[in-house]
Amino acid sequence: MEPFIVNAKTDLYAILGDPISHSMSPVIHNNAFRRFGMDKVFLAVRCDPEHVDEMMRSLRFMDLKGYVFTMPLKEMVFSHMDEVKDEAEITGAINCVQNENGRLIGYNTDSRGFWTAVASRNVKNRPINRVFILGMGGFAKAAAAQAALQGVKEIIAVNRMEETAYVDSFRAFAGRLQKKAPHSTVRLMDWDPAGWKEALAGADVVANATPNGLNCDGDLYLQFPYEYADPDAIFFDAIYTPLKTKFLEKAEQLGHPIVDGLDLLSHQGVCSFKIWTGMDVEPEQMRQDGLRFIQESAH
Repeated sequence: MEPFIVNAKTDLYAILGDPISHSMSPVIHNNAFRRFGMDKVFLAVRCDPEHVDEMMRSLRFMDLKGYVFTMPLKEMVFSHMDEVKDEAEITGAINCVQNENGRLIGYNTDSRGFWTAVASRNVKNRPINRVFILGMGGFAKAAAAQAALQGVKEIIAVNRMEETAYVDSFRAFAGRLQKKAPHSTVRLMDWDPAGWKEALAGADVVANATPNGLNCDGDLYLQFPYEYADPDAIFFDAIYTPLKTKFLEKAEQLGHPIVDGLDLLSHQGVCSFKIWTGMDVEPEQMRQDGLRFIQESAH
């Protein structure tokens, strides 16, 4: 691929957050821009959450064409949008923005990416009627929102009920979701693996939306009662460091289809790229770019 030279007409895109040095978004988006021969570049910009209001006022007029946000900015930037799309409105979180001449349109491509990533691994084309989600944070909301919008009948989210900030926020979100998707029911359960038998037996997707397992830390794979899960249930983990968490590793050993965090990043990236450029890119191509980056970084 020919070297790319930034010029005065180059369109700028960025991911913003803190920490930001670990992000693979510049890798997958810059490679996609180059493949299409686009005069665009994607940057990683550190943004202190304490200065998010000043940042958003500046971004509106800096003519960045689009950007994505990492946590904890996703909920903090919501009030700065001029328009928000369905999933973003329901979740109260923005991770992708299109800047149309200073008018900011917010999306939640985490939500869309979750669903398309899971669908890509649903090789048996089994109907997805129940989704079981571990956690009640921002990504849990994104996953639940898209599941409901796609017609899933029941969503079960589990969390330690003493974590009242997460639980209360998720309960409020569930109320908004059920107004938008009245065919779906949302059930909240305590973090009590011994009590998940009935819920897991009928779950078509089991999704980890917690940081348990990040950087090989955590004991989710030891806590989780795999014996309760439907043998064909699809297991998902939003984490991509490591690429295959112990939670997914054990599920795969038991014969379950798995969806990893790089699948999510790729499918989410496809959604963002389409919003910004109108062009379709293959998620597998973005995944391969991410894998290559991981392999090169390890040497």
